[in-house]
Amino acid sequence: MPVQKAVVIGAGIGGLTTAIGLRQAGVDVQVFERRTEPSRLLTGGGFMLWHNAFVALRKLGLDDQVSKVSSDIDFHEFRSANGRTLARWAIAPEAARIGAPAVALRRSDLNSLLLQEAGDTVVMGAQCVGFEQDPDGVTARFADGSEERADVLIGADGMRSAVRGTLRHGHDLPPRYAGYTAWQAIAELPGEDLVPSGTFFNLWGKGGLRFLYCRLNDREVYWDAITSDAASTPFDMFRKDKRQVMRETYADWQDPIPRILAATREDAILPIDIADRPPARDRAWSHGRVVLVGDAAHAMTLNLSQGAGQAIEDGAVLSGLLAREPDLPTALARYESLRRQRVESMVRGAYRIGELGKWQSSLACGARDLFMRAFFGTFAKKGTYRLMMNFDY
Repeated sequence: MPVQKAVVIGAGIGGLTTAIGLRQAGVDVQVFERRTEPSRLLTGGGFMLWHNAFVALRKLGLDDQVSKVSSDIDFHEFRSANGRTLARWAIAPEAARIGAPAVALRRSDLNSLLLQEAGDTVVMGAQCVGFEQDPDGVTARFADGSEERADVLIGADGMRSAVRGTLRHGHDLPPRYAGYTAWQAIAELPGEDLVPSGTFFNLWGKGGLRFLYCRLNDREVYWDAITSDAASTPFDMFRKDKRQVMRETYADWQDPIPRILAATREDAILPIDIADRPPARDRAWSHGRVVLVGDAAHAMTLNLSQGAGQAIEDGAVLSGLLAREPDLPTALARYESLRRQRVESMVRGAYRIGELGKWQSSLACGARDLFMRAFFGTFAKKGTYRLMMNFDY
């Protein structure tokens, strides 16, 4: 018979999406999260959800709710640091063709919505330290000595997953550091004159610097400053705070970058060292009654804006298979066959794009800009959409 009870470790986007799908199908499911308060989950800046994520959300009946807390993206514009347009993707026609939007939203708004939908299935302050499985079930073990028995255990506990570590018998290669940091924040910047709604701006500079931004609503602008470890501008983090360092680093970039940074509070800036997990390192995401989703399975860099989207797809696909497939090994094998090649292509593609942003010299960056002007508005867009919309569920 299909799965009757499931345990999910981790209340992030992938874990909650999976749990919601299972709950809607009548499966008894509990989510265990190591953080002690829901407020600790409602953090982070903004991000994009592309059309494919909305198609997956629609399978769970969540697309309308997410639309209410997000803003549609009509254009994706690539620029150089001096403001020259390199490529401009018209997103609205694609949204109409696909029947699903691309949007920008606060990460905390999505997490809050998913937590509310998951309801009393979520247990806070429960740190998973391992599991044991046998032919009849799997038992999750927690730091306080408690245990939980289920038919299947779903590891959704992030890039440094405890479930993944146990699944790999205590030996796991570390994530692959990409060589750059994303300084993420949301700035209070009302009005349309400086940052118009509906466009996601993606700026490429020299010296290992990039800058992404878009308007979230009539009051707030989300931004990401991406800095290579080999950036030509040194960071004096001993004597200066994050806001000062960012303002000095991007001081000669065209408006609105300096004004966005000037409007950002110091405590709003969160630097994140970007890493992924190369697909070739993992031959499987599941073994027996245990399976991985989201970053625990396939962490990727931010360059395709697909990390959250792929976690949502994982949840929609896996929950549907577990709810209707009478044989658990068949369900897990089908999950991997549907998801693995697609996600591996995205991990590789996102990593390659990130490498372009690490280039230093004016000559190399100029050549990159010429390449983007020639190909990003046509071939790159077509390839991205072909990859993004190539799903089967």
